[in-house]
Amino acid sequence: MRKQTKASYAERIGRVLKQVAENVDAPLPLAVLAETAALSPFHFHRVYRGIVGETVQETRRRVRMMRAGHALRSGDKSVTVIAFEAGYESPEGFARAFRQGFGQSPSAYRKANAATPFRPTNIKVHYRPETGKIRLIADRKEHGMQVEIRTIEAQPMVALRHLGPYHKVGRAFTALKGWLSEQGLEEAVTGSYGLSYDDPESVPAAELRYDACATLLAGAELPQNLPDGMRLEALPAGRYACALLEGSYTGMQDTFQRLFGLWLPESGEELDERACMDWYLDDPMEVAEADLRTLVCIPLKG
Repeated sequence: MRKQTKASYAERIGRVLKQVAENVDAPLPLAVLAETAALSPFHFHRVYRGIVGETVQETRRRVRMMRAGHALRSGDKSVTVIAFEAGYESPEGFARAFRQGFGQSPSAYRKANAATPFRPTNIKVHYRPETGKIRLIADRKEHGMQVEIRTIEAQPMVALRHLGPYHKVGRAFTALKGWLSEQGLEEAVTGSYGLSYDDPESVPAAELRYDACATLLAGAELPQNLPDGMRLEALPAGRYACALLEGSYTGMQDTFQRLFGLWLPESGEELDERACMDWYLDDPMEVAEADLRTLVCIPLKG
């Protein structure tokens, strides 16, 4: 089952790569890419980046620049024409991007005895500009995590919405904790959670949505009117794959990437539509950063 599921994810993303290669000069809407991969738009970008090792935009840039490099060495088109074909409005902009990827100017690349590889390299994506064909090399890798599947029960919770970069969500937790203290509800809190709704690699930082959440004892009395941005809801119940992150919260994004890109394809599991969850086991105001424990959780069907 697990081998079949891994092959399924690789085949899905392989279809997307083929679609990207065939439409590299035209933007592909998220809905189209997600449909091609038979994935929810909600999770598509994270799964793609986790498996491929880069974003869709980075893959498109890679394909365009490798195609341009091939054109420089195999024909007599001018740099200006190749720049326009690569989607750049000026030869200067193309030259800067080309140098960033290949480490030399287009003219030097054309004259060099041997072509330099495009940087950063990506051993999972094999593109042949001679044919326009692209494929995914899905190597089995050790993800280095202890992953436990947990069933989380619904609990009443207060959620405070944060809009903006995820590394600034601490302000929402501070505000939520302060409000709970003002209401005399500190003793009613049973847990601290975060719900992330967007992929920080594909959504502008200012538009990222995150809920700082505190679960409460059943029957806890709350005031009738909640502050702006605060909601009383239930913690999303269901199955989650949870990996323990020990130490700084800066390791959270890497843990999510490994869950999506390395653990999930090998797991035999399918993603659900619920948000991803951070389950904070320690209070950073009471525990040293190196000793913090956080369960990083992705939602599963079933």
